Amino acid sequence: MRNFLIATLICWVVVVGLIIQHDRETSGPTETDKAGGKTQIVFWHAMGGPLGIVMEDLVTRYNNSQANYYVKSVNMGSYDTLAKKVLASLVANEAPDISQNYETLTKKFIKHHKIVCLDDLIASEPEDIKADIVPVLLENNTFDGKLYSFPFNKSVPVLYYNKNMFAKVGLDPARGPESLDEMFEYCRKITKYHQETPGEDKSVYGYGCSKANVWSFLNRILQHGGKIVYDGPDGVMKSGFAEPAAIKSLEFLQNMLREGVAREGQGFDHQNDFIAGKVAMIESSIVSKVFMEADIKDFDYGIAPLPGYKIKSGEGNLPETKEGEINRGVILSGSNINIFNNGDEKKVAGAWDFVKWFTSTDIGAEWSVRTTYLPVRKSSVNSDIVKKALEQDPNLEAPFVQLDYCDFEPRLSVWFEIRDLMADHLERATIDMGPAETYCTQMAKDVDAILKHATR
Repeated sequence: MRNFLIATLICWVVVVGLIIQHDRETSGPTETDKAGGKTQIVFWHAMGGPLGIVMEDLVTRYNNSQANYYVKSVNMGSYDTLAKKVLASLVANEAPDISQNYETLTKKFIKHHKIVCLDDLIASEPEDIKADIVPVLLENNTFDGKLYSFPFNKSVPVLYYNKNMFAKVGLDPARGPESLDEMFEYCRKITKYHQETPGEDKSVYGYGCSKANVWSFLNRILQHGGKIVYDGPDGVMKSGFAEPAAIKSLEFLQNMLREGVAREGQGFDHQNDFIAGKVAMIESSIVSKVFMEADIKDFDYGIAPLPGYKIKSGEGNLPETKEGEINRGVILSGSNINIFNNGDEKKVAGAWDFVKWFTSTDIGAEWSVRTTYLPVRKSSVNSDIVKKALEQDPNLEAPFVQLDYCDFEPRLSVWFEIRDLMADHLERATIDMGPAETYCTQMAKDVDAILKHATR
């Protein structure tokens, strides 16, 4: 056993070395020349496609805006690759100066003193930067009362709907459904119309979604007034997946599929179906707008906040709400920025200067408008840039409406493992179509076994 562990460690070190060597060989020698004597700041990220174009434009503008620092932007291709390379670089003491990152890894970096506490940098600023950060984003990046990462590219899910299809079946194309029950009725009406009207495409459904969609399931739990995880009476964390809110959330999807008013696909099939006019509504990230809008040519579309759960008489699991009110909830997605502690004060200062510039009021507002990511600062939300953009394109408004009831996923070191486990249970639930309580109970049992050994 000991020999096996030694061999595994040697293999890991070799792999790390190859990754770092590959990065050195492919990074190109010209970057030092481009810096022109400035302090070079290496920035690792995963922004590609149209988002990457905006990113590179802003990085270039920053480099041209001052004479002290040069940001070398390195696209890692995907978040998964980025995370693996960041971890490998830390083992080899070759970390970047700044990088996009998720909260789960931020916790690891804090524990091992790999990143800079941003409070120490903010303290020397003339303005109160923390007071200007959107509250839910500030909370999302605060650990034990200290800010260790800066919100960067945060998105929320929204409802996309086909306005032409709405008008055709007699629905108001100026608004999306407000509640989940209303969305179900819309789906019935749209599906029935296409199935029963001569000459219409009988394969059109009211709603499209992807299989094993953890993000959507978690949103539904919040909408039904439930909790994702909480501290049990014994102080051990437990999931809320066996409780009524989670069961109702899964039942809602199963019922739409059973009734034949919705269909599931793999990956981004639901987006392709929406573009092709095969489904009337989908839930997806607001950032999907950037990728889909160029391909939507045959109809007009709208973007609305996610429908919520309409409170019914006698429900005791939502004590702060009244009958008839709509309980809403959305989960944030996206990454943050870490500044790594590489022992060079000039690089830390340059990294912080770039983060300040990128998330400043006007630049942050521009980044939001051009990519649809949420603005980081309250001043960006209220800026003339954002106000003008909302006037020109009302479809950008939904994410801003949802800021008041945003939440985020548990910041646990085991959360990625839990997410994969949840996806397996959700996929079985919509393939086998057994009672929702069965899948939720088993999901909770499996997740709680992991949470038993987890810490916040």
